Parts: sequence; structure tokens; C-alpha cells
Amino acid sequence: MPSPSSENPLAHEDGSARPDAPRDDLHHAPDADAAPASTSPASTDRPRRTPTGQIHLPRTPRSAEPEARPTWTDGIPTTTGPIPTTTGSIPTTTGPIRTTTGQMPTTTGPIPTITGGIPTITGAIPVLEDPGDRERAHLPSEEELRLSRGRVTALVIAVLTTLSAIGPLATDMYIPAFPQVTQDLGTTPALLQLTITAFFAGTAVGQVVAGPLSDRLGRRVPLLIGIVLCLVASIGCALAQDIETLTVLRMAQGVGGGFGMVLGRAVLIDMTDGPELFRTMNIMQGVGGIAPIVAPLLGGLILLVGQWREVFLVIAAMSLISLIGALFLIPESLPRSRRHSGGFRTFLHNCRTLLRRPVFVAYLLVNAFSAFALMAYVSASSFVVQEMLGFTATGYSIAFALNSAGMMTMSFLSARLTRRHHPRVMIRIGLTIVSVGTVALLTGALFFGTPAWIVLPAFFLVVAPQGFVFGNGGALASQEAREFAGTGSAMLGLGFSFAASCAAPLVGLAGTHTAVPMATVMVIGVALSIGCYVVAGRAAAREA
Repeated sequence: MPSPSSENPLAHEDGSARPDAPRDDLHHAPDADAAPASTSPASTDRPRRTPTGQIHLPRTPRSAEPEARPTWTDGIPTTTGPIPTTTGSIPTTTGPIRTTTGQMPTTTGPIPTITGGIPTITGAIPVLEDPGDRERAHLPSEEELRLSRGRVTALVIAVLTTLSAIGPLATDMYIPAFPQVTQDLGTTPALLQLTITAFFAGTAVGQVVAGPLSDRLGRRVPLLIGIVLCLVASIGCALAQDIETLTVLRMAQGVGGGFGMVLGRAVLIDMTDGPELFRTMNIMQGVGGIAPIVAPLLGGLILLVGQWREVFLVIAAMSLISLIGALFLIPESLPRSRRHSGGFRTFLHNCRTLLRRPVFVAYLLVNAFSAFALMAYVSASSFVVQEMLGFTATGYSIAFALNSAGMMTMSFLSARLTRRHHPRVMIRIGLTIVSVGTVALLTGALFFGTPAWIVLPAFFLVVAPQGFVFGNGGALASQEAREFAGTGSAMLGLGFSFAASCAAPLVGLAGTHTAVPMATVMVIGVALSIGCYVVAGRAAAREA
């Protein structure tokens, strides 16, 4: 049987391969002192150098088995032959593998750095500033949006709109019953005013808690908790026997109302996009915007057939209807893959991130300063119309209702127009008309003695076009916070509430004998809103 070297002429006697065939040990001359070569087959099978310097390959006898013929490729000998030759080369081939493997730590070294960065990208979404990273991390995919759009029915929008309106309605609905409440509970007007303060404080707490909580747990569970809290607190208010209990329950009612205000918007932001988002947001913001305006009117109508306790029972009935609708119609709109971890510190981190986004901040302030001007009208219009113009309470109620209806009509009109026109166009039209109304009102108060022919049309021009502003401003701001819509919605609500609460005391600074303070506050609010609108456009152009 031939030895391994006879199968591979370039192999050692023990059969191991010689991958480095061109090495010098094949070309050097034999030592003069070397022993003569053996004539055994193992010896004669070796390649040898001739006196002329050429390498002589020995002849091997032909056999029935295929002969292994060495070939040279780029100076490397390769042999096609029986398996033992291939097997013999394995140890040599394995040698370089170890060398290559030794390099792996260098290649593998950066991997922990890359992998370690993944939690930073995913968990620290609040600090991401690259829009592409934010989109890859938590923005809804086209498939998610396509599936959710089919679920945004008219009934879903109705339930979400009712949820967002409960808080504003509960704010002022029982104000006409203040004399009854004071007498029934044996309290003072000053202590009764604290129930409104408690409600506003509860609303602020509810918005701050609901936004980040829903970003972490999803929308559905916090939404149901808020509705149940508002329902129970409203029933408790109707049964309250002292002012202290009423104040505490009003705060709890405000917390539940704040949940509904924030999460109603957040669910829409999760489930809609583009023109559909603008349309639904206009409807929701339109109803939510007129809710605090019409709340005293609704309260007065209830008092015509009942007592102050029935006002809270009506709010409880609205909460119960919303609870049933949420249970059967509102799906979970935030999948687990888009939820955030963390507590209050994460909320503050998210807020700082949003405050570093100029487009979001600018549109938030557009809405806030518009609310500032609107609440100046709500706070002082009854005094101006009834005391200065001599209208009756019924006449004032009619004028108030017409302005509110105008705002709702503008909101629904804007919802249709945003299918063909950009929301900024709607905001620009709305702010232009509002600015005309505020300037006309200030001019009439300063130079014409506040006549009815200026005041009443000016009021309509100030109130009704807000339907073009609130929904579109809120939708454009929400688009900048889609990866944590709950926190963004909470900030929108807080900005709106804070600006509105600042308007009332400013209007009363100069007393009750002139409409100039009210008109001045309106002009300032609209001017600041227009300025923020311009800033938003420039910031969006820089980011484009």
C-alpha cells in the first residue's frame, strides 16, 4: 500500500500536509554530511533537487485507484485525491483558524458598546433629538395606523368628545346655583369659591398624572379609572352635607375630569394621523372649547326644573354614559411596544424634551394665548352686556348662546376644510378674524363708549373663530409629541388651563365701570398668539 507521501508528493513522511510548499526546505541543497538517502520506498518517494537545481518528482506506479495529481494555483499546491490527503491537511488549516479566532476579541470588543447603547436609545426616548430615531423607536407604523383607522367610528369620536367635555362642563355648571348651595350648606361665598379652586387643582393633578401614566400602562386602564373616579365623586357631591366634604369631592371630580381631558386626546393621537387627526381633533377641541362657555347656561336650565344637587347628578349621568361607551367602544390604542418605563422623573424628562422642541412649544402657546383671550370674554361679558349695555339675563343668554354656536360651527367647518387645506391656513384665518374683533372692541371701549353695535359683533368675532384655532393648534402640537402622546396631551391641557385661569383676575383689575381691561387682555392674548404662530412656522421651516 502506498505511503501517505506517495499520495501527496509534497507531504511529510508522517503524512502531514505541507501547505507552505514553496518554503526553502524544498529548495535547499542537501547537506554534504547528510546520510545517503535510503532506497526504501518511503525514501525514494521524496522530491529531490537535481544538480542543475531543478526539483525532481518521483514516478509512482500506476494503480487501479485514481492518481493524486498536484496542481499549483497562485503558487499554492493543491491536490485532488483520496480523502486521507484532505484529512491530513486539517491540522495545518486549523492553525490559521486559531490565529483568526485570536483576532475576534478585537472585532468583538466594540460589540458591548453597541449593545449597551440599545437601552439608551429605547429607554431614553425622551432625550432623543433625531427625528429618525424617534420614528424608528416609538411612532406608530403605517400598518398600526391602517388597522386603527377602521376603529375610529363616529361613536368612538362621540365617546371621546364627551370624555373631554365632562371636565370643562363640571367646572362651571353649578355656578348659577351658588346662592342655593350657600344657603343649603350654611356656608359663605368665599368658602364656596374654594370648591372651584379645588376643582382646578384636581384637574391639574389629573392631567399631570394621567399623561405619563398612560404612556407607561396604556390608555384604556387609566381612562376607565378616571371615569369611575369622576362618576363616584359626582354622586358624592350630590349627596354632600357640608362644604368641607363638597370641597374634597370637587377635587376628586377634577382629577377624574383631568384624566378624561388628557386621555381622550391621547387616544385620538394614537389612532389617527394626518388629515384624519386634524378633523377629529377639531371636533373634539371645538366641543371641549365651548363646554366651559355653555356650562353656566346648562346649569341654569337644570335649575329651572331642579335643585343644585341635580346638577351633579347630570354630570354623574354623563360619566356613566362615557364609562359604558369606553368599555364597549374604546380599544387599547397604545401597544406594549410603544410604552415607556419610568415614573415621575421620566415625565419630567419627557416635558424637558418637549420644551426643547420649538414647534411643539409654539403651537402650545398659540392655543394657550387664544384661551387667555377667550376666558377674558367669559369672565367679563356678562357684566358688559347686562350692566353696561342694559340687556336682561335672557338677552345675555341668547347672545352668549349665539357666540357658542358660532364657535361650534367653525370647529365643524374646520374639520371639513382640513381635508383640503393645511391646518396652518385655518389657524391664520381664525387669528386674523379674532384680531379684528379684539381691536374693534378695544376701539369701541376707548373712543365710542362701548356701544352695542360694536360690542355684540366684536364678541362674535372673538369667540366663533376660535373654532379654527384650538383644534388645529392642538393637532399640530400633538404631531410633535407622538412618541409620548399622553405627556404631550397633559402639557397642552395644562397650558390651556393656566392661561385661562390667569385671564379672570386681570380683567377685574380696573374695576367694573369700563370694558377697557377686558378688551386689553383680549388684544394682548391674540397678539401673543399670532407671534407664536409666526415662530411655529419658522421653526417648522428650519426643521424641514
